[in-house]
Amino acid sequence: MTTADRTGPDRRRGRGPSKKLDAAIAEATVRLVSRVGPARISIEGVAREAGCSKSSLYRRGLSRESLILESIATVWLVEEEPEHPFEAIVRTRAQSFRDRAYALAIVMLIDEALRGTELGKRYLSEAFGPLRQGRADHLASAMDLGEVRADVDADLLLDVVTGALLFRTAHHPGPEPDLADRLVALLRDGIKPKGGV
Repeated sequence: MTTADRTGPDRRRGRGPSKKLDAAIAEATVRLVSRVGPARISIEGVAREAGCSKSSLYRRGLSRESLILESIATVWLVEEEPEHPFEAIVRTRAQSFRDRAYALAIVMLIDEALRGTELGKRYLSEAFGPLRQGRADHLASAMDLGEVRADVDADLLLDVVTGALLFRTAHHPGPEPDLADRLVALLRDGIKPKGGV
């Protein structure tokens, strides 16, 4: 987010009693984006969905667009898993896409990016870009640990993970609790026949 979106002394993300409210606001925003689309989101609507006052949102100093992008970003965070950083990426993404509201919101933001709207450009630069860099750092750790080959195209691998999970969400709507394990195994083992050339 830009510094202009984070004005005032009440911007206290992640500290004290505001942490729970931050999570409720992020979840409410994602749900609303999935239902009505980003263009029809309002501060009033998010406050109503989150069960908080409008002033709780205004104090955060976020524009409507920044609220959407920050809310999406909170769902993308990768939990630290020092021994298996690549598995942590896959499991976190799989968990995110189990939430259909999140998956729908992502599709809508991808649509904004494809159409080259201002929100789409901000999504790529302020949400997708920094979070992709964070995942690339996790992959670098995985390479250092020997979990992933050092010559792997990290950016392409991350696209394969997200693309596969998004496609499964859209086309296989039933629960797949073992999907992360299967995807990790497929990517780790590859698709060559055993003992093949």
